[in-house]
Amino acid sequence: MTKDYSKISPTAVMVSALRAKYTDLPYSKELYRAVKLITKPRLFAGMGPILSRLTRFAPHSMVKLASLESRYLSVNGVLQELDDSYAVVEIACGLSARGLEWIGSNKLYIETDLPDMLSIKQQVFGNILIEKGISQAINHHFFPLNALDYDDWDRLGQKFFNAKKSNIAIIHEGLAGYLSIEEKQKLMDNIKRFFHKYSIAGIWITPDFYPYDGDRGTWILKLWKKGLERKTQTKIHYFANNHELLDFLLHGGFQASLRSSSFVLDQVTCISKVPLDKEEVRQALDRYQVCIARYTA
Repeated sequence: MTKDYSKISPTAVMVSALRAKYTDLPYSKELYRAVKLITKPRLFAGMGPILSRLTRFAPHSMVKLASLESRYLSVNGVLQELDDSYAVVEIACGLSARGLEWIGSNKLYIETDLPDMLSIKQQVFGNILIEKGISQAINHHFFPLNALDYDDWDRLGQKFFNAKKSNIAIIHEGLAGYLSIEEKQKLMDNIKRFFHKYSIAGIWITPDFYPYDGDRGTWILKLWKKGLERKTQTKIHYFANNHELLDFLLHGGFQASLRSSSFVLDQVTCISKVPLDKEEVRQALDRYQVCIARYTA
């Protein structure tokens, strides 16, 4: 049976709702307010009251929120360390605010997603630009892309990188967990082929690869995971450990390193808003690392 990846896209609305309510991330409230005018976020109907009760009676169950915030911040942190010669391609961009944050940057920034989700994102993006009185940046673009279809990658490369004169950073967050090991392999192969054909130097940045953490999860998180798998009709896959992950990337043509997400701990705003125990969050973020993989072939 062909997998329907469009069923994953509504999780972007869920993440947007959580960030709007429990974080101070830039544009989080504007994004969720704008998307509610376009689409009905029905994937997790009733989620709000449940989370409100958890924040009051079982705040330790909400530590997962810190990973949703830190994965965004950690990718930003690594991107900010790259010089302006790097173009950025964000795949499965969902309702990420980076395109808005990067307005004014010299970096070429391309947001990609499946066509239906990307159409929603473009409408949301345009509405926020009007609301804020911001001009569309000439170096910001949207492009429809199925990350598992190399023909889409090739069309992207031909449109923006055909001269092969760019350093390229590819980023994503919240995508790879929904992919099987075979699909992760296909994603990696596509990125490798894309870098080989279109980049001078290629770097792949994602917080999506982390070892299975089920033993540490609370019952509510385990229940939430099962519900997410049922709603998206997708089995969430994790690597068993960091060694397995690094070996996987090395055999795929990437030299990778892992950086603990705790380097952004002081920027995580949900700690005070839920509130959460900062040391408990620190321990969680030590397990949720950002992967920095450089193409070596």
